[in-house]
Amino acid sequence: MSPTYQGRALRNRPVEPASPFRTKLVRLAQALGGVALVVALAHVPWGTLRHQLVPVAEVRVDGLHYLDAAAVVQRSGLAIGAGWLEADLGRARQRLLADSRIRSARVARAFPNAIAIHVEERVPVLLVRHGGPWELDGEGVLLAPLSDGVVADVPLVTGLDAARYRAGTCIGTATAERALAWVRATGDPQLELAGRISEFDVSDAAATTMVLMDGTRVLAPAWPPALSKLSSLRVVLATLGQRGIPAQEIDLRFQHQVIVRPADAGAGAAEGTQPS
Repeated sequence: MSPTYQGRALRNRPVEPASPFRTKLVRLAQALGGVALVVALAHVPWGTLRHQLVPVAEVRVDGLHYLDAAAVVQRSGLAIGAGWLEADLGRARQRLLADSRIRSARVARAFPNAIAIHVEERVPVLLVRHGGPWELDGEGVLLAPLSDGVVADVPLVTGLDAARYRAGTCIGTATAERALAWVRATGDPQLELAGRISEFDVSDAAATTMVLMDGTRVLAPAWPPALSKLSSLRVVLATLGQRGIPAQEIDLRFQHQVIVRPADAGAGAAEGTQPS
């Protein structure tokens, strides 16, 4: 009968101790290998490798109405092919906010290897004289022109000295605030004045003059009156239009009257009682 194997012989067999010299050689080799590995890793161009492995493939821009997407990307400093992981999004956002025409901006990584830029532009509401015409947004911020001779189709404000201000400056003078107040007041949809005003003249501290697209001058108090008073202007303009009577001047400065001076000087002045 063949003997059965119990494994005791191997377990009980004494193990020969390693020689001290051999142990030292093994430890020295391990130490030298570790040092060599550290030196090798230190010379690996990790930034270049990450740049090559994860480059920016696309920079997406949304929220634009006036600005050009390519110009926004250039302003941000981001570029296709640059390192996606290394992109300094905070710096890119600050570069965008330095543009007078950008009110706010968000910059974020988008998977797999794109960068998304969302921009909120400043919307021009007035033109001011700054050598050539420049724009002013609803908060009074002066906007640099998109290009020479290209401006929004918004009213010009006369009597506001903007030439001494730099782009991006919030003009908080009394004349600027008054002009913006008139923009807000006449922008009410009930008045149906959108697109009909070509100029606000705030050069007189006691009165504001509006010039309509057809050349009619509207004399008004310095600051916008109540909506009911401005509504009377809508009624008068509608009535004149129905009758085919062009007006040279409409005066809103009186409390209970709207005075109309027809364009034909021989016709005299017409008065109409309106709610104040």
